[in-house]
Amino acid sequence: MADVPVPRRRQDSRCVIDLATLAGVPVPGVRSEKVCAVSLVTVVVMVVMGVLAYQRGFNPFAWILAAGCFGALVLFFLPSARESGLDAEARRVRTRRGNLVGGGLTALTFTACLVVFVVGLAEGMSA
Repeated sequence: MADVPVPRRRQDSRCVIDLATLAGVPVPGVRSEKVCAVSLVTVVVMVVMGVLAYQRGFNPFAWILAAGCFGALVLFFLPSARESGLDAEARRVRTRRGNLVGGGLTALTFTACLVVFVVGLAEGMSA
């Protein structure tokens, strides 16, 4: 009997594929231009979040992966640690709170990306 080609699922529109490709896992049907665009947008968002956090008096590394647009919205509503007229204790409390929120969002984002990546790899291995 002749081998009948098995139709493949369309996977190039899923986030999992982008993560797998960025990690160097070859995925059929994903073009390198798409990976470059995703990488560029990711780096730009990371830089913007770091700069915004620094301008508000927070640690940029705590905010670098802080959930993209949602993190920027949270950052916008947090009171700045660089307001004039704050005493040292109030500035320290605001900085600590902002860094904890940013670090928590960064950890949440990293964990979500890791789960999506692992699920994508598991689906790729079972297919």
